[in-house]
Amino acid sequence: MSIAFESRNINRNKERVLTHLSIKDKKRNEIKIFSGENIDLLLLDVANDKVVDIELEKDSNLSLAVLAKNNINNVEINAKVGRNSHISLFFADFSFGNNKVKVTVDLNEERASCDWHLSSLSAKEDDKEFSIFINHNHPLTFARSDNYGVCKDKARLVFSGTSSIYKGNKKSETYQNAKIMVFDEDSIAVAKPILKIDENDLLASHSAVVGKINDEHLFYLTSRGLNEAQAKELITFGYLKPILIGFNDNNIKNEIENLIEGKM
Repeated sequence: MSIAFESRNINRNKERVLTHLSIKDKKRNEIKIFSGENIDLLLLDVANDKVVDIELEKDSNLSLAVLAKNNINNVEINAKVGRNSHISLFFADFSFGNNKVKVTVDLNEERASCDWHLSSLSAKEDDKEFSIFINHNHPLTFARSDNYGVCKDKARLVFSGTSSIYKGNKKSETYQNAKIMVFDEDSIAVAKPILKIDENDLLASHSAVVGKINDEHLFYLTSRGLNEAQAKELITFGYLKPILIGFNDNNIKNEIENLIEGKM
């Protein structure tokens, strides 16, 4: 693995390697995963106006988990995935303020694949937009995008996802899922999944759900002795905590739980 912004290399091998990273200085940063490598990266801090470019050579795997705690405006993640390679992206967003994040994944060769997982909590007067672009540039490619959000107070939260399968790229599959739970009348939530399909021999689907908190769930929990605030917090935990599957560090998992509690 080559990490340009840290100016260091890790020996190439087939064992999984866990590395903690922080991106604060350079505007554009590069991560390259070499053929045969299996890498776990934990990105704990991304400053505003940063770009992360990722390249996976053939027969490689990358799991990148991002924890956003502070303002992350104008952040871009770009990934190019080679033959028989897979990238898993886990984005836990508990940042604050006006934030825009753009993610682009190019599946450039046969059996290139990706999974994108997002959990976002938008509260107070946060204004957040996530734009996810997945491009199937070769036959026999696969992608799944799962986005879960909670929007409360006077906050705004937008999920925009575009999956493109171009003509000739047969036997490809792409799936999108976007769900946002809204707590308050002044909250603004938008889910916009888009499929751009120029081929017939493929599998594709998308779904979008934006709605208020389930009254039956809320009633059940309050009837069991919780007050409304505690019930909403518990429901939020259940909605957003699946993102923890991408984080192998128990200390980070505990920190995410504390961040959810703090924003509620």
